[in-house]
Amino acid sequence: MDEDAFDAIYKNSADSIYYTALHYCGNHHVAQEITQTVFMKLLDLGGVEEKAAVSWLLISAKHMAINYKRGLEREVLYGDLLYEESEEFVSDYDLEEDFIRRLYKEECRELTGNIFADLYRMNPRWYDALTITYYLGKPQKEVAEIMGMKIGTLHSVLYRARKWIRKNYEEQFNHLHEE
Repeated sequence: MDEDAFDAIYKNSADSIYYTALHYCGNHHVAQEITQTVFMKLLDLGGVEEKAAVSWLLISAKHMAINYKRGLEREVLYGDLLYEESEEFVSDYDLEEDFIRRLYKEECRELTGNIFADLYRMNPRWYDALTITYYLGKPQKEVAEIMGMKIGTLHSVLYRARKWIRKNYEEQFNHLHEE
């Protein structure tokens, strides 16, 4: 990632990243540290599109802050700044259907957030490999280089992470999609 692109991303999103971390951890100094850490990780990633980078930064800051807070207090945080939905017109005829759809979306977001928070806590290397490969859409060969491993090792890391997710969340995922 060239310096100008990084500076632009930093200038446009540093405050959002900081306030997201602050919201979830509740500590000014920890939020600053998290902001610095996620930007350093972004710098290590290399060339990334600005939109994808900002989303990745926000999600990574959120999960780091949640894990910090859980480590201190062992409490589950609620609310989700990142996924506020815009108000949209709903006709009288499909209010119930719209309510069910929104409830389903919220449950999916909550499950996804739990999976990634637990994955980060379980193994940050798995978390990084999954988010860089699948969320940012980087080629696996490039991800392996970024993470300083062979492509076969990356495949193994991704396999283990997916297997862990399936083992720990398959029942919840299936239950969510049955309804």
